[in-house]
Amino acid sequence: MSVAFQLLLVDDNPTNLQVLYQTLDGHGYRLLAARSGKDAIAIAERAQPDLILLDVMMPDIDGFETCARLKADPQTRDSAIIFLSAVNEAHEKARGLDLGAVDFINKPFQAEEVLARVRTHLTMRDLQRQLRQRNDALVHELSVAQELLRDARDRTEGVTLGDSAAAVRLRQDIEAAAQSDDTWLINGPPGSDHEAVARAVHHQSSRSSRAIICVNCLSLTPDSARGSDKRERRGDIFDKMALANGGTLYIEGIEHLSHEWQLMLADRLRMIDDTRRSGTRSETEPDIRVIVSTTRDVDEAVAAGRLIAELRRALPNTLDLVPLRARLEDVPRLAPFILRRQAEQAGRTVPILSDESLQRLQNHRWPGNLRELRNVLSLALAGSSGRVLEIGEQVLDSSLRVGSYNLIERLGSGGMGDVWLARHQLLARPAAIKIVREPEIGGGDEGHVRRQRFAREAQVTSELQSPHTVQLYDFGISDAGNFYYVMERLRGMDLQRMVERHGPVPVERAVFMLRQACLSLSEAHTLGLVHRDVKPANLFACRLGHEYDFIKVVDFGVVSRHSRPAQSQITTVGTVLGTPAYLAPELVSGGHSFDGRADLYALGCVAFWLLTGRPPFEGVDTFSVLLHHANTPPPPPSSMSEEIIPPEMDAIVLDCMAKDTSRRPANAEALSERLARVPLRAEWTEKRARMWWELHEPELIDA
Repeated sequence: MSVAFQLLLVDDNPTNLQVLYQTLDGHGYRLLAARSGKDAIAIAERAQPDLILLDVMMPDIDGFETCARLKADPQTRDSAIIFLSAVNEAHEKARGLDLGAVDFINKPFQAEEVLARVRTHLTMRDLQRQLRQRNDALVHELSVAQELLRDARDRTEGVTLGDSAAAVRLRQDIEAAAQSDDTWLINGPPGSDHEAVARAVHHQSSRSSRAIICVNCLSLTPDSARGSDKRERRGDIFDKMALANGGTLYIEGIEHLSHEWQLMLADRLRMIDDTRRSGTRSETEPDIRVIVSTTRDVDEAVAAGRLIAELRRALPNTLDLVPLRARLEDVPRLAPFILRRQAEQAGRTVPILSDESLQRLQNHRWPGNLRELRNVLSLALAGSSGRVLEIGEQVLDSSLRVGSYNLIERLGSGGMGDVWLARHQLLARPAAIKIVREPEIGGGDEGHVRRQRFAREAQVTSELQSPHTVQLYDFGISDAGNFYYVMERLRGMDLQRMVERHGPVPVERAVFMLRQACLSLSEAHTLGLVHRDVKPANLFACRLGHEYDFIKVVDFGVVSRHSRPAQSQITTVGTVLGTPAYLAPELVSGGHSFDGRADLYALGCVAFWLLTGRPPFEGVDTFSVLLHHANTPPPPPSSMSEEIIPPEMDAIVLDCMAKDTSRRPANAEALSERLARVPLRAEWTEKRARMWWELHEPELIDA
């Protein structure tokens, strides 16, 4: 057995006890022994055995009395008890079972019988233990689900608050949609909280006791060029219908689905509606109501070719959301409600919005709708400490000011700080601002190191002029004491998210992207700089003017000069700087000098990711991954991909990932030249790149 069970053997006869011990010894059990009922009780209280083999006829207190006392004690009541006795009368056996025993073995016993019955009852005990654990887990999951449900209900209440004509109509539309099992389309501008409206429909419907399953289409869009199995692509969205059985399936952002997916969805929606109306649904067909949403005008999307007409016809019922500026009279109710929830989530005392602040909020035009309102209140709450929250005009002037820039919306968070979309007060040029707040920087030596590291990222980035390196506009310390620097705003996505969403890229596209990264790294290496954290998440594919798939290398936060062990570095003692899945062996060991070839190793790992959709090495923990980088030869990408990868591309990746730095390409320029010579079935052109972005991620590159 996989579990080392503990058994207590009880018999006043030493010979019987020895025979019993020898019978069970060597079968993986931990064995304890006692020669009286009192000793058995004392040992059981300490050891709490899984099973007790208990003799009936014993001096002092017999087995029946011993069993009764064990079952009366909360510490020992769960131990299974098997009686060993020469007693054969039925009423005696019944008495023992009434006291809580699970079995009787007659003396003289056979070894095979003892082993078989012990195994049987221990197996049953193990199953009972697993069942209890599973029940405990289910109780916990139920508590979590109930808490999430309460949170979701709070959120749905927020979006429907207000007495404006638009708010009243929204509540009426939600109530009407909730009374029907028909498919509904929620249509409205970005930031209008489509999901909250879908949840409100679900919670007010007869399906509210069952689950609402939410699917974001951005995470489902397949790369049609890959030709992956249709069943696999269907599984992400259509298999979730089974999870929503009896409840609601909410599909967000249908405009992001490929035309093939839209056609499949339209067919399924028609089938669901037809079977519901006819009452012919089979037992295997899930009983669901479907709600979908889009942030684009449906008819305009159809005219532009982003939504197919078949899907539009499958969505006859529409629930339209209005922008927040069309219901400004609701802001005095919406704002305190949102602020209360944010304060409670942050563990803060809920502040009061001043009358002047409420008036300013009500006079604002809210181009970002409810999402912008939440951002404004979140920023104001983070910068306040009093009982009254003041929101001045400068906060509403694009939310918050850092230096000469107004913060608009949080784009993401990382280990070194938050990144915000920003706009210069005088220039129309958008920007991205990275901020580290003072509490995150810390004090003492650690805070000093973090400031140095953050400043170095800005200073080093400012030295680099390659168009494939993210441009730095400004950096400094804000009036609030927050360290920040301002970068160009990139429209697109990093290669980590790209592959996670759409799968591996064709060889020609990988070559196109990697050669651009080489241009950025070549300049850095010429200046004696090593990035040290080259990874898919730090290579950003974007639209730049009329160019698509334009690669920008970002985040020079751990950059170093060519280094030897004796030289000082701004690092944290005991910390490996960089990302384990893409770390060169010489950086893993920490005992060797390194140069730009450490970045080429990481770029080889990035190539592996682009071509296969997985990192070259995986492990149960960080240490095992680092050991692979230090010792394990990588597999060729072609062995991990269904697509045809030329041997020349395999060779480039394996040479970049050589443990011996002398076997790697001499520099980034040499690597780029080798990539240029890879034989390709087709070139990756600007036209192909533009078509890919317009089909799969139009919102990310729209001006």
